[in-house]
Amino acid sequence: MAVLGDIGTYLDGATIATTDLTLGTNLFLGRMPDAPDTCVTVYEDSGGVPLDTFGADSAPPIEQAGVTVHTRAAAYSTAQALAVDVMKALSKVINETLSSTAYYKIEAIQSPFAYDRDQQDRMLFSNTFNVVKAL
Repeated sequence: MAVLGDIGTYLDGATIATTDLTLGTNLFLGRMPDAPDTCVTVYEDSGGVPLDTFGADSAPPIEQAGVTVHTRAAAYSTAQALAVDVMKALSKVINETLSSTAYYKIEAIQSPFAYDRDQQDRMLFSNTFNVVKAL
């Protein structure tokens, strides 16, 4: 499975203090729909260069993918808390297998930040992650 699906599946099963996340209900991949008000969307983003390791392989075996997570809620504090909770959940991924792929580490590049309000005046937060995983 691709990184987007792996992380979506992981978050669907993770304990998120602010609200339980369910794929297709309040957790989305690649597109944020108009409803519901409170939701999380995961997007693929640019990452780092693949990492070479010793050996005869012709392709680098370690990928540094990028993922951006947007959270949305009517209240600033709810969107912020949800963004922090998602960051905490993803930061727990260290040397785990997600959907049969080895994930060495998922780390936030910065703390979640408020970046906009949508057309319905709902608050949007964003956070970007570096995802180090096997190819």
